[in-house]
Amino acid sequence: MIVLGIHDGHSASACIMVDGEVKAHVAEERFSRLKMDHGYPRRSIDYCLAELGLTARDLDQVAYASTSMNVLMVRLKALCTFTNEDWDDLNRKYWKPLLYQGVEDRSVFSSLYDDPRFAALDHFYDFSGVGAEEAFKSDPDLVRRIRLDGVKRHLGLSPDQVRFYDHHTAHAAYALFASHLRDDNTLVYTLDGGGDGATSTLFRFHQGKLEELARSNRVDVARIYFFITLMMGMKMGQHEYKVMGLAPYAPERESKKSYSVFDGAFGVQDDLITWIDGRRPADLYFHFKESFDLHRFDGVAAATQKMCEVAVTQWVRTTLDKYDSHRAVFSGGVAMNVKLNMLLADDDLLDDFYVPPSPSDDTLCLGACYLAELDADATAWAKLPPLTNPYTGPAYDRDEVLRAVRRTGVADRYQVTEGVTPARCAAWLAEGRVVARLSGRMEYGQRALGNRSILADPRREDTVQKINQQIKYRDFWMPFAPVLLSERAQDYLDVKKPHICRSYMMIAARTRPAALTAIPAAMHKGDNTVRPQVVTSEQNPEYYQIVKEFERLTGVGGLVNTSFNLHGEPIVCTPADAISTFERSELDVVLMDDVAVMRG
Repeated sequence: MIVLGIHDGHSASACIMVDGEVKAHVAEERFSRLKMDHGYPRRSIDYCLAELGLTARDLDQVAYASTSMNVLMVRLKALCTFTNEDWDDLNRKYWKPLLYQGVEDRSVFSSLYDDPRFAALDHFYDFSGVGAEEAFKSDPDLVRRIRLDGVKRHLGLSPDQVRFYDHHTAHAAYALFASHLRDDNTLVYTLDGGGDGATSTLFRFHQGKLEELARSNRVDVARIYFFITLMMGMKMGQHEYKVMGLAPYAPERESKKSYSVFDGAFGVQDDLITWIDGRRPADLYFHFKESFDLHRFDGVAAATQKMCEVAVTQWVRTTLDKYDSHRAVFSGGVAMNVKLNMLLADDDLLDDFYVPPSPSDDTLCLGACYLAELDADATAWAKLPPLTNPYTGPAYDRDEVLRAVRRTGVADRYQVTEGVTPARCAAWLAEGRVVARLSGRMEYGQRALGNRSILADPRREDTVQKINQQIKYRDFWMPFAPVLLSERAQDYLDVKKPHICRSYMMIAARTRPAALTAIPAAMHKGDNTVRPQVVTSEQNPEYYQIVKEFERLTGVGGLVNTSFNLHGEPIVCTPADAISTFERSELDVVLMDDVAVMRG
């Protein structure tokens, strides 16, 4: 069975699954170069078909993630394009009067809809004839018509070949079936900012079925995190990880002061996180703006992270106990919070815990494909192979790299070296050079896993400053992460359950004393934790070999690994992207296949 999965919300993406195995998967942002791009992922679909040598006629089914779509937000690509002022306007002019006074004024939507800043956005969906009022309402029939029209114009497929799957059920299916946890009574948790009228669900895999136990649109953990990010002057829907990164730097007095705003606000009822005793405010944005007035920024960050940790761990512990379960998987945007995941992985109630690669919306298309497999055969779950290969995007061979070198004329400005081996790359790293690597098929998701990564010597404290200020141009407090050889991980990581998967930078870990001297540049300076990628030779042989050669030279079994992109841009996809990023930064080397472009 060949299934095309489509997600057309923010972080739009597409994938193809063949007999339950992911063969191609990529996010539209990698081609459009608009971070977390919204809408119909035409380029991604084209890539997936071409990668497998398929045409639309070969598809058995198209599986759409989410049964609804916010037409207004997709038409404006809001989470990509809106400024903080746009979000503040929207809250002040629409939500505040509505929620506090019962007065609804939709004029702000018309203003945004007609704003010339958004007129030239690239869309494949036909939004002509859909005015601001219709877009705001997101009528189900309108949404279905827009989507089916897009699929028909692009692929020539009829409506009976297209199915739509619930947002949170897709999150749950992805987390469960990407994992090795098919045991009876595994609990599946989802938590995000919202999709198909819900922000959180609890499922249980029981007697071969994924059964829903609870669902709500009033679990506000992610929404609070969104609004705190906005209040702190960062980009809502993209920079929540910065709040998490800032949190450990807060002194206890500031953290305690700010956490008093949340203390005792949440409990667990009917298998989900709930507000206690009517404490849910009428409006989250303005309530917390007022509540945190005159609070220090680091204290607010620490309190927000603690709120998330306390609420979610209580939820998980309560439900594990209720259902007598000891295995769990976690998905949705909040599952990107690696510090929360660390606490869950270490919890004594859990024997095993899994967070899949990039469990946010860019993997909804994978969940939809899994659900399509189950629709076709209810027993298919037993045959679905666990996901072990995140390298599902485009690859570019040596000839394509050399063509890009010629087209860009980069050889006229920098040194070009061919035939670079892993040992040569490791030597450059040991000398203190920062090397960006583009090799093999691109990894999917928001965490670079070696094939589109910037690598550096983890022993050098000055590495962090150099990458932050001269290459990534990002906030000074943000830590970097290590890639660790699987056989050396326990030398550096202090974890209770080494069997829990840490291959995808999804679960943070405390560190052992050896890490302080071996990988200080890859540790969080606020609390000495790391967000590791534990790599084996089977998963990525050449990448593994670079780290192994570095170990041979230095005795250190790891490197700094951060995503190959400039701040605010998607991870690079093509050799041309890589060369452009090299020239707009102060990277020492860009290594594409075995071809290196380097500064003298």
